Amino acid sequence: MDISDGAAVLKTITYRALLATTLGIGLGACSTVTNAQARLLSLAQGQHTHTLTAQASGKVLQSSRQTAQPTAPSTTQRGSRLSERQEADLVYKILAAEIAGRRGRVDLAARNYYDAAGSTDDPRVSERAVKLALYSRDLDRAGSAVSRWVELAPQSVDAWQHKAQVSLRQRNVDDTTFALEKVINLSDDAPSIVIGNVVNSILRQSDADIGAQVLDQLGQRFPDSTDTQYGIGRFAMSKGERVTALKAFEKALEIDPDNIEALLSKARLQVDTGNVDDALQPVQSYLDRNADNVPGHLGYARLLVEAGKYERATTQFEVIADKFPDDADAYLTIGLLALEIKRVERAEKYLERVVDLEQHLDEANYYLGRISDSGRDYQLAIDRYEAVTGGDNFFSAQIRAAELHGLVGEVEEGRQLIADLKTYTDEPAIQIELITSESRLLNSDDRHEESLEILSEGLERYADEASLLYARALVAERLDKREIFEADLQKVITAQPDNGYALNALGYFLVDRNERLDEAEVYLTKALELQPSDPAIIDSVGWLYYRQQKYDKAIEMLRRAYDILPDSEIAAHLGEVLWVSGDETSATQIWEEALKISPDDDLLNSVMKKYIR
Repeated sequence: MDISDGAAVLKTITYRALLATTLGIGLGACSTVTNAQARLLSLAQGQHTHTLTAQASGKVLQSSRQTAQPTAPSTTQRGSRLSERQEADLVYKILAAEIAGRRGRVDLAARNYYDAAGSTDDPRVSERAVKLALYSRDLDRAGSAVSRWVELAPQSVDAWQHKAQVSLRQRNVDDTTFALEKVINLSDDAPSIVIGNVVNSILRQSDADIGAQVLDQLGQRFPDSTDTQYGIGRFAMSKGERVTALKAFEKALEIDPDNIEALLSKARLQVDTGNVDDALQPVQSYLDRNADNVPGHLGYARLLVEAGKYERATTQFEVIADKFPDDADAYLTIGLLALEIKRVERAEKYLERVVDLEQHLDEANYYLGRISDSGRDYQLAIDRYEAVTGGDNFFSAQIRAAELHGLVGEVEEGRQLIADLKTYTDEPAIQIELITSESRLLNSDDRHEESLEILSEGLERYADEASLLYARALVAERLDKREIFEADLQKVITAQPDNGYALNALGYFLVDRNERLDEAEVYLTKALELQPSDPAIIDSVGWLYYRQQKYDKAIEMLRRAYDILPDSEIAAHLGEVLWVSGDETSATQIWEEALKISPDDDLLNSVMKKYIR
């Protein structure tokens, strides 16, 4: 095809047809450029002297105005057709924009579409310009283009939604409110649905101050909207303005006394202030009138849990289970609530019902796996974890299943599962977790040298990764590789000076060997400041005091640790300090209590043999 053929293309492809075709091509389309497009670009750029004789399709077009800074697209020359030269420029801009987009240059695509939007009355060009400008985070161009879009398509809900979105990002309260009012009035859906969606959108997308102002204005424009008042209340709650929130919920309930969302939110505020009975009674009355309202029953159950009314909550779980035997959503909710308040048998029953209903299988099986895991029914836990085939808990479930294979003597099965998981994703965080999991699996089989090797290989791939360094340090300690242990923990502390676990591990290591106690005290003091309620750190500090012969302070700290966690190691330490300080009776009592729970604990037995002849 020679140059005259290119001119013929413009004669046969009208502007409207070309525009429709171009706009129909997404930015994710093939990155190649057809010969016809290349010739159109060449002609539009004026690289040849042939006169373009193609005429527009009859669409009234506008001239474009090029400026250094984004401004509202020009409205000059309205009512006149574009010249042939202007039409060619427009074609070039649109094609250039599409090609740039396909090649990943969204910034160029946005700029060309913005320029093109000023040359045409076709709202689709302005729409494209707005979306590309938003994608490239160019709020100035997005603001100008969206103003043009709503001018050309004043009845378009989509245009006004984008106008609201841009105005909200620009923190323009009045423009946002006006645009949202347009959305509400133009939508074919019921006003309550639209307002509810608008409120949810504001809650998701804006900061508290701007969102609150927009909602306040919407409340004035739609004073009879329960959803608007409810939204104002939710926003106030997010800002900690409880009085404002309570007033908004009460106003919503004045408009619609049976609005369950507002009723539950008001009750939650009252529960938080300790006014439990007054909070719960209206919800119970609502359920008496609306016995089949599932959200109401579930909300009431959640309120009872939050109020600490566990027995009443348990009764409510059974009410829900009896009333809605085929509602998997309800069973999942009460299952998780029951698990939260440690009603484990009921939680297991409810979650098993979810599985029977063949819904929410991944989530239900994951929590059923955790129940079996906690109960040390490891084989059942493995089966349940491995039944998780997707969702947010997939990797957590599979990794734990792999580790449990090790606990039931199936180390190679666990390693194979981890190897399979490594092929699922290249995500570094997950790959690192899989490496540490495999090391724990090998440690459970006393294969510490292999565990150290796995972690060292991981550190070659993820240099100085703190979790791998920490894990390798702990394995190195077991192998009495002191240089690796100290070097790895020092790297962790240097990179993460507020890592309380690393500080505690290094501090306790020195204390247990009765070495460099001043240095150990620095580590442990900081660890305790960072995590003052951690029983392991409290135990380490108590053991430090023992090494410093500060027996009273040592006993105080070790008793505090033992009260939080009656662990065999803490019991061994506490008993030893009590014995050395002269309270042999108390020491023996502590050891014997711990021995009932952990009869095979090596440290506990060795300490008792040391002092009880």
